[in-house]
Amino acid sequence: MTGRSRTPAQAALDDLAAELDPREFATILVTGPGRRPCLTVASRHTHAAEDIYADRLSYWWAWSRRISATDDPLTAARQVTDLLRAAPPPDAMADGT
Repeated sequence: MTGRSRTPAQAALDDLAAELDPREFATILVTGPGRRPCLTVASRHTHAAEDIYADRLSYWWAWSRRISATDDPLTAARQVTDLLRAAPPPDAMADGT
């Protein structure tokens, strides 16, 4: 952010974005006056998306369920990945014939 200091929540959301695989997910840090910052995470494969929030201690789903501590962005990234993961491609599944 130019000219403005980042909040602890913004820094935590940036840390989470850095842990997500950019080949699998697109991320956008959404900020603005009077708005809580959130990280929008979208699967490039399923097109499913979720907004993730953070405070000084935790990452949160938009529905107010805690994901993990902000000092553990890798665990948060795994939780987000599990929720938004694309189904395996058809050629990766055994067809049973």
